Amino acid sequence: MNKIIRKEQFSEKVFLFEVEAPLIAKSRKAGHFVIVRVDKKGERMPLTIADADTSKGTITLVVQEVGLSSKKLCRLNVGDTILDIVGPLGNATRIENYGTVLCASGGVGTAPLLPIVKALKAAGNRVLSVIAGRTAELVILEDEIRKYSDEVIVMTDDGSKGEKGVVTVGMEKFIDREHIDKAIAIGPAIMMKFASMTTLKHDIPTEVSLNTIMVDGTGMCGACRLSIGGKTKFVCIDGPEFDAALVDWDEMLKRMGTFKNAERDELEHFAEHLADKDDAEETCKAVAATAENADSADAPLSELTDRNAPWREELRKAMKPKERTAIERVTMPELDPVYRATTRTEEVNKGLTPEQALIEAKRCLDCPKPQCVEGCPVSINIPSFVKNIERGEFLAAAKVLKSTSALPAVCGRVCPQEKQCESKCIHLKMNEPAVAIGYLERFAADYERESGKAALPECAPANGIKVAVVGSGPSGLSFASDMVKKGYEVHVFEALHEIGGVLKYGIPEFRLPNSIVEFEIDNLRKLGVKFYTDTVVGKTISVDELEQQGFKGIFVGSGAGLPNFMNISGENLLNIMSSNEYLTRVNLMDAANPTMDTPLNPAKSVLVVGGGNTAMDSCRTAKRLGADVTLVYRRSEAEMPARLEEVKHAKEEGINFLTLHNPVEYIGDENGAVKQAVLAVMELGEPDASGRRSPVDTGKRITIDADQVVVAVGVSPNPLVPKSVAGLELGRKNTIVVNDNMESSHKGLYAGGDIVRGGATVILAMGDGRRAAANMDAALSE
Repeated sequence: MNKIIRKEQFSEKVFLFEVEAPLIAKSRKAGHFVIVRVDKKGERMPLTIADADTSKGTITLVVQEVGLSSKKLCRLNVGDTILDIVGPLGNATRIENYGTVLCASGGVGTAPLLPIVKALKAAGNRVLSVIAGRTAELVILEDEIRKYSDEVIVMTDDGSKGEKGVVTVGMEKFIDREHIDKAIAIGPAIMMKFASMTTLKHDIPTEVSLNTIMVDGTGMCGACRLSIGGKTKFVCIDGPEFDAALVDWDEMLKRMGTFKNAERDELEHFAEHLADKDDAEETCKAVAATAENADSADAPLSELTDRNAPWREELRKAMKPKERTAIERVTMPELDPVYRATTRTEEVNKGLTPEQALIEAKRCLDCPKPQCVEGCPVSINIPSFVKNIERGEFLAAAKVLKSTSALPAVCGRVCPQEKQCESKCIHLKMNEPAVAIGYLERFAADYERESGKAALPECAPANGIKVAVVGSGPSGLSFASDMVKKGYEVHVFEALHEIGGVLKYGIPEFRLPNSIVEFEIDNLRKLGVKFYTDTVVGKTISVDELEQQGFKGIFVGSGAGLPNFMNISGENLLNIMSSNEYLTRVNLMDAANPTMDTPLNPAKSVLVVGGGNTAMDSCRTAKRLGADVTLVYRRSEAEMPARLEEVKHAKEEGINFLTLHNPVEYIGDENGAVKQAVLAVMELGEPDASGRRSPVDTGKRITIDADQVVVAVGVSPNPLVPKSVAGLELGRKNTIVVNDNMESSHKGLYAGGDIVRGGATVILAMGDGRRAAANMDAALSE
């Protein structure tokens, strides 16, 4: 948490806060911003850093009370704490000796302008500043701006301070009087629009800061996308400052009103959004606490995994192979489709009973050369854990699982076993269904958790060597698990405010409950892994700084959080979201809960574009929020990359499937919000490089109604970490290039998961983490 050490009130609704944030204070530059979350119910809100004091370890933020989140922040006082502050984010202002620079601001825009004015003056520029406000009380930081400017003009709409008029009147005065080499304008969008129109008339290159339309700030949601020079840019990654002449101001003004109605409704119920402070503090204490070790299975791991152990031989003799293959594969119990489509948090798959698990485990033939293990990216000893289930030793089965898998309860739910371990099962060669390995994995992990006798894996003695992990998703957690068991001191740095990465923000609770993820993460805490939230490696702290602090190895598992779009006409209309933004709002920020601050516009008719698991998650979520949902996919159902189980569940829940169709245009209403989608009718051509038949446009078009669109056509690696390491070899779309040992071109820096692959499953990412851990350990042990 970040303590407020100073608060000043500039006007009725404008406040200055000086807040403890030492790492941010140390690394911020002019133009940087932070993402603030006031309390556990709060949304993520962008605020530009107005100043920083490295000696005190503080940053200064100026806040205008305009919405729910800013209102909650402005209620805080000295001594109170802000739950989360992430940064510094964005690209710093490019500071050069331009000559004469005109700096213009409106209202609280003066706060982000101040560090830029300081930096421009220090670079030797002649700085002319115009600061404006509707009234005298809305003109802020005048003395500070004057201190670093050669001349200042103050403008107010009503003439109560300085000269009467808007900011462009003051700008014209300077422009008419002398040559201006460059201009910078920061403030309300409408003010920046007219400021840029003014400078454009005089051919003055002008930059503006667009951070007001950001949501996440780290590039993972795409909510801040905007047309810049006819191309879609992400403000938080490509900006926040842009050439004013290239900004589509009308599009920006409409985008700023995306959640206007939802936010107004929330303000009307302001009291319901106030978090209980004691509860928030208790949550933080609970996260930091280390529980006592639980009981563990008594037998050594070697005995539990020995195929020639007496108990194992006895099991094999108990039934003939023909008797085992004659057993029908178990069917997973599920919630009723009609009921489950109304609940976001109840898991669809209910899990096996002990009786079902015992019978299914008997189907395993305990092959002498088990191909299923080869099909598992983390090399789980599958026959051993299955046979322990068969003999009723469920805790022993869990112990076997956890010796290689950091997240067995997670993998048992979301991994595509049918394409991995189960696809190698010998039953398939006999034209019989594979052993339900995934169901059994989930059963063993759940049984241990619910028994209250969860055991921790054995760890080697501490070796005193520190290693860092960037990102707390599947690859990072898998790497951390293996390294802590090898005796290393492991520190995990997460950019978001919760640990878990895509397991938390990307997968709905009806598929993977948060409580399951938390349990697995808490086991790592008990092993000694240290977790840090709100820390963006490459921004808050650099890789060089980590190395200087004594980290001998670094693993980057920062994922692929940058959403892809299709770049078609109308795609930047309101209520067209990436699947990342949509699922993050609902899963991580709980936007569908009326007491939470993060807004989400209600929708009657939702179109989800894509055919993968993320598309299924999005359409099934939209259904649970009350919409009529249509899934649009450009190939046929047979080519869908989504798991068959997810497709089955979506159909049962009433999702409309429109395959062999592809959006080519979106049509908006008078408010700039999507109302229709124009779809191309496709047919299948020849197979592409992936082996799937390519979709071909037939030339036919249909138009369907939709008041919300979720684009789930893939993601790209987030460039924040890769671009922050000088000389790091990068591949396509900013992936990190690694060798066979998972090591990058930067010695000692390893990487895995989506940041290397560009897109992968949970279990493939975990496999990368395990491989990187083994190779880093070998290198550090030399």
